[in-house]
Amino acid sequence: MSASAADSNIYNDSTYSSESKEEDQETSPEQILRAGASPMVEPATQSENVSVPSLSNPFNVFDIYDAHQKYVKLHSGDKSMIYKKAEGIDVSYAQGKIDWQAVKDSGIDYAIIRAGYGNANKYPNQVDTWFKYNIEEATKVGMDIGIYWYSYADDIETARYEAESCYEVIKDYDINYPVYFDIEEPKHKNFSTARVSEIIESFCSTIESKGYYAGVYTFASLLNTKIYQEVLDKYAVWVAHWDVPAPGYSYSYGMWQYHATGRVNGISTDVDLDHCYINYPYLISPDTYVPDGTETDSSAQIYPVNIDKGVAKGIDVSVWQGKIDWDKVKASGVDYAVVRAGYGDLATQTDKYFEANMEGAEKAGIDCGVYWYSYASSPEDAVLEAEACYEVIKDHKFEYPVYYAVEDSSIAALSNQQITDIINAFCSTLEKKGYYVGVKSYANFLNTRVDASVYSKYDVWVAHYGVSKPAFNKHFNMWQFTNEGQIDGIKGYVNCNYAYLDFPGIMKSAHKNGF
Repeated sequence: MSASAADSNIYNDSTYSSESKEEDQETSPEQILRAGASPMVEPATQSENVSVPSLSNPFNVFDIYDAHQKYVKLHSGDKSMIYKKAEGIDVSYAQGKIDWQAVKDSGIDYAIIRAGYGNANKYPNQVDTWFKYNIEEATKVGMDIGIYWYSYADDIETARYEAESCYEVIKDYDINYPVYFDIEEPKHKNFSTARVSEIIESFCSTIESKGYYAGVYTFASLLNTKIYQEVLDKYAVWVAHWDVPAPGYSYSYGMWQYHATGRVNGISTDVDLDHCYINYPYLISPDTYVPDGTETDSSAQIYPVNIDKGVAKGIDVSVWQGKIDWDKVKASGVDYAVVRAGYGDLATQTDKYFEANMEGAEKAGIDCGVYWYSYASSPEDAVLEAEACYEVIKDHKFEYPVYYAVEDSSIAALSNQQITDIINAFCSTLEKKGYYVGVKSYANFLNTRVDASVYSKYDVWVAHYGVSKPAFNKHFNMWQFTNEGQIDGIKGYVNCNYAYLDFPGIMKSAHKNGF
């Protein structure tokens, strides 16, 4: 069972409104069809020289040459101009009539304007109702301009038509920020990684063929789990993750939507706020760009704090993941797995897949740790749980600690002292048997319900999702950073972790955990 996400609901199924940009949409294609409207005839022509991948061959999206050319473009020319911190907003019809001079005077450097949504060649009236006003008035006052197009695409053909629709709307305007493909519909979360990636590739390659600098916008968890990195390497990345010190996305990005309820002079409603770190106006129009002295050749001082990914990347698994192809897990870059041994105070409560998971991971060359899920209500119960855990794990070696997972809602009514005593009882029992022991729970619980003395005796594995660093105020050596990871060889979501110690070296040199 995964850790509680009480600290942050960023990655829960219900959090599209807490990370994504579009909450209230105009009529969608699906709604039009349900209402009985007849779709217009699809245009017969395709743009020239656009390579669109096939679902039967998803690796067509891996155009390494194009990715390399984008890298060359980004790192060519005057390198002192590549990076620049700029403050922006993104707007749509939802903001109503905007006083763009007041926006400009308030210190906003650029605006990403919604041009429309869906396939306007197929469904009429899907140009944003305030697009013409916004782009013309923002341009008049000297704002830098980018574009986003909100997607409902289910496949590569629809995505290409969306790109064609976008082009028809924006083709007569000067744009010096990327044209972003906004992919964030709930259905997209349920598509395969290959399908999402090729939809993005279809739109972006089409809009690039028209002479635009293409980008992709979505929330951090979808960037992490549903898009091949080779695709993201080819296009500008705009990540949405609100009210955190840094976005929960550890790869390259040029823009971050960090707040959804900002207030800016000249706009009467809430508005999304954005930081930009790449000097897109220079990259897009180097011949006409006028420097202002804030450009730099180093990103070190302008990007938010990077995520510390530790020395090893791991997963934790249980019966909930079902049958796992451990060879594929290993090939995906996973260094270790913390396997659930069982729960409660009986050895008969062994996790159904414990032995299979241990055997598969060991054969694949993946280092292992173990955890036992607690329901103890007293130190006496905790000792019984420790004895049960020992009976299950005693014939195995573990390169990673034996963790006591204390996070069940049944312990909420216990006092802090009772919880501390329970943890000490379990951990000390197994420590006497030669195991390197730790406690695992979510950050708020560890901060508020456990006496700090525990942390000087036992290791800590903290769960906190959607943040750049766990909000745990003591030392820890493992961090469960998401419960929506997707790993080759595992169906559905899996918890992902970073480890900060060379645990295998420690176990072997200290002769712990069966070594």
